[in-house]
Amino acid sequence: MSMIGNFLALPQDELDCLFEEPETIASSLDEKYADAIVDIDKAWHGIHFVLVGEQYGGEPPLSNVVFGAKPIGEEDVGYGPALGTTAESVKQIAAALDEISEEKFREKFDASALEKADIYPQIWDEGDEALDYLASYFAELKDFYKSAAKSGNAVITFLN
Repeated sequence: MSMIGNFLALPQDELDCLFEEPETIASSLDEKYADAIVDIDKAWHGIHFVLVGEQYGGEPPLSNVVFGAKPIGEEDVGYGPALGTTAESVKQIAAALDEISEEKFREKFDASALEKADIYPQIWDEGDEALDYLASYFAELKDFYKSAAKSGNAVITFLN
């Protein structure tokens, strides 16, 4: 089984409604928002580790890039609950990501550290191919957050 990282930008008021009625999250993701979800394949965990140097956790705003800020209820939408990040926090994330060029991201990549920390998807012995894989999805995620912040949107993240 694969664990795929998913990201959805949406208006803050819609995120607020999901926090108020978390039981609607699965149907919303499957039906209402299905065509708007950005998929970064299995790169999510590697990107998180390169950004914060930890398997999970870390300091916001970069720790919230992949793992979001707050669970939307308790319903499992694949691998745990979906996580919501407010529009204000999305602006902070976008600004923090803007400070990290692709070159800087590549410099922070340490295949042996990723391997030692058991970071999914355990492809770190593939060297430059693994780095290129992460860097391409990092660029996509950076663009996603920049666009979401520019539009004043909140973000939902989830693994499935």
